[in-house]
Parts: sequence; C-alpha cells; structure tokens
Amino acid sequence: MGVKAAVAVGAVGVAAGLVARSMVRERRDSAGDGRHPQGWKAVTILGDADAFAEGGYPPPLERLRDALEVRIAPAPGDRGFEVHARLRDGAELSDDDPDQALRTALRDAKQLFETGEVLRVKPRPHGHRSVSLFGALVDKAEDDAKGEGVL
Repeated sequence: MGVKAAVAVGAVGVAAGLVARSMVRERRDSAGDGRHPQGWKAVTILGDADAFAEGGYPPPLERLRDALEVRIAPAPGDRGFEVHARLRDGAELSDDDPDQALRTALRDAKQLFETGEVLRVKPRPHGHRSVSLFGALVDKAEDDAKGEGVL
C-alpha cells in the first residue's frame, strides 16, 4: 500500500469515527440521556463483594462516604458485583460537578479493587512525543476519558 493510499484510508477512518461519535452523542442527548431518575450511578466490578466492603470501601469512595448512599448487588450472570451509589439528600460535595466527582470515584474504586492501582495516562512514562494528526486524536480521547460516558 502506498503512502497516498494509507493517508486516504486513515482519513476515511477518522471521518467514520467522528460521524459515529456524533451519532452516539446525538442519541445520548436525546430523550434518554442515560441518567437514572433518582441519581444512582453504577459500576460492575469483577471480584468478591465481601472483599470490596471489608474494612471500608476503596479510598476514592471512602472519601465521599458521608455524602453517599451505597448499595452492593450481585452482577447479572454471576460476573462479579455491582456498586450503586448516589448522593444523599442534602449532601454536598466541594467539587464543581458532584455527578462527575461520583463517576470518577466509582471508576477509580473499580480500578483500585481490580488492579490495585488507578490507571493514569498522563504523565506518559515514555516521555514526550511529537504532535501528529492521529496523536492529537489520541490526546483528545485521553483528555475526555475521565469525563462523562460509560463507567
């Protein structure tokens, strides 16, 4: 495959990705925005539920414990367990966006429990890399990774 063909294939791939992303956003922002009517957020964790709650929750959830209601339930198909959390009535967080703080805490607690660490993309352990078209797309995806979306 020549350079021109590779660039053309790459451009088509980027265009298809952008179209798909806009369609997903459009669908999510429509009537069903994915928000639970009572404010619950949930994450499925692979492991033993008793070990999760033993000795307190992982630090990301433990920091918010006084402001949260937490439920733990078996996951469908006997594949771990689900952690459901929401802010208590009248509870406030110091964060600008309490929903985002809760999402981040659930995601980080899942990673800590399953892997023993919160996975970070930045700073890059391999150092600085030059900016390129596809690198810029990866950087944008990395910046958005802790934002809204699938937990």
